[in-house]
Formats: sequence, C-alpha cells, structure tokens
Amino acid sequence: MIVVSCQGRASSNEENVEGPTLQQGQFVATASDSLFYDEVMKEVLTPMDTAVALNERIIATAKAFVGTPYVAATLEREGAEELVVNLRNVDCTTFVEYVLAMVQVSLDGGTDFGRMAYELQRLRYRDGVVKGYPSRLHYFTDWLKNNERRGFLTLISDSIGNASMDMGLDFMSAHPGFYPQLEKNPALVEKIRLHEEDLANTEMAYITKDSIQDREHLIVDGDIIAFVTTIEGLDVSHTGFACFQGERLYLLHASTRTNLVEISPVPLSQYLQNMATVSGILVARPHF
Repeated sequence: MIVVSCQGRASSNEENVEGPTLQQGQFVATASDSLFYDEVMKEVLTPMDTAVALNERIIATAKAFVGTPYVAATLEREGAEELVVNLRNVDCTTFVEYVLAMVQVSLDGGTDFGRMAYELQRLRYRDGVVKGYPSRLHYFTDWLKNNERRGFLTLISDSIGNASMDMGLDFMSAHPGFYPQLEKNPALVEKIRLHEEDLANTEMAYITKDSIQDREHLIVDGDIIAFVTTIEGLDVSHTGFACFQGERLYLLHASTRTNLVEISPVPLSQYLQNMATVSGILVARPHF
C-alpha cells in the first residue's frame, strides 16, 4: 500500500469490538464514541468559563485526545456515503474535525452528541451537505477554502506566506484505485475531477519550511497547520494544531510516527527539516 496522505487508503474490514453501531438521524457512531464525547464535555469543556478564548478551548480539547490511536480510512464504508463519527480512532483530518465540532457545541452552551454530529457534518462536507462521496471535502485545501467561505476560519497563511501553492490537483482522479469508492464507482471519478478543476483556479500562499521559525510569532495556539506536499497532484499530506511549548511552535496531531495523537517531540520547524516531500505549511485560524 502506498500512503500518500494522512487519511490513506482504506484498510481491510475490521471486526467491531466497540459494541453495537448506533444510527442517530443521519450519522453513524458507537456507544464508545458517545461515552468519550460525554467525558470530554464534562471534564474539559463544560467547566470552562465563558470568557475562555476559542483557541484555548481548541487546545484543551485536542489534548484530551492525546494517546488516541491513529487509524487511516475510518470514514470509508460500504454503500452510500454516511456521516461517520469515530472518536476512538482518528487520522490527522478527522482529529481536527472532531475537536472543532466539539468546541463549537460548547460555545453555544450545549452538550448534545447529535449536535456535535451536526457541526461535524458542516465542517466535513461541501457547504455542510452530504450528497454522496464527492461531497466530502477530500482535498484539504478544498476543506480549508470551503470552510473559510462559510466563515468558520481564516487562512492567515494567505497574508503571512512567502510562496504560492501549485494547485494542479489530480491525484484522486488519476489514481482511483487508491480509493475504494472510486474504484467501485467509476462515474464518481468525473465528479471528483470537476472539483479538482475548480481548485485549480484557487490562489493560496504558504510558509516555506525555512521561514517557519521566523513567523512563529504570527501563529497562535489552536491554529490549524497543514503540510504542503511536493507529491505530484496532491496538495496537503498532514494536518494538526499549533501548540506552543514555551516560546516555540510544536504540532499537536494524530501522528503516523507513533500511530497516536501526540505533541511533536521537537519544534515544528525542526520536525519538518528532513521531510523531503514537505515544502512548507498552511495556517488557518478558526473563528466560529
């Protein structure tokens, strides 16, 4: 298997050892997901004073996931596209989504698990609507731009970046065999290709690896960090949250290094130093 992004290809079906699947409205989850959600809400988010800043809520919630296993392709299921909630196993993108959805619920003073699923759907799907596999925001630049357009975040790397991204994206349409849904449904490839063409008209700036340390002071805890990749036809290979340790910028993420959610062992600029296929980072600031 070739791993080209942190979401990866679908793995073989695994036996569900977490109890029966719960179908609540338009989403799929297990009882274990609901229990973990309730614990984080009760122990981390609900006790917070209303004056606690959004970025502090994000970091506190993200840290509650530390030690959670990294598992690729948890969203890939047989049949029609469904909203999947899996808080027990995350990849880099689903980790970011779950944290943001949980924080959004807390800002409104709520705790309902179904409300979290609603907020998750708004983040994960184009304009917040599930309309089949192509409606999921597969390319992370698409995820960022769609959520920025709807007022959920601001791409601050567009203003502080020092290089322009190559938006010639075609990895999914050129390699449908890496994606079970595309392999089984060739008609979906054309829909994906049309989204790729739309993204080609997008302009985005990023911070090159050698400039990250000089710009750390412009980034804050809880900002979304995405690794810009040099892999042909692909945009982003990994994502997580900015997390400062002292005065240095680290990454809080679902790591393929340890297969766990963790804080990077060294500052981000150093962490990326020997990653040949990473050219820099995008930075987005949530503001629900």
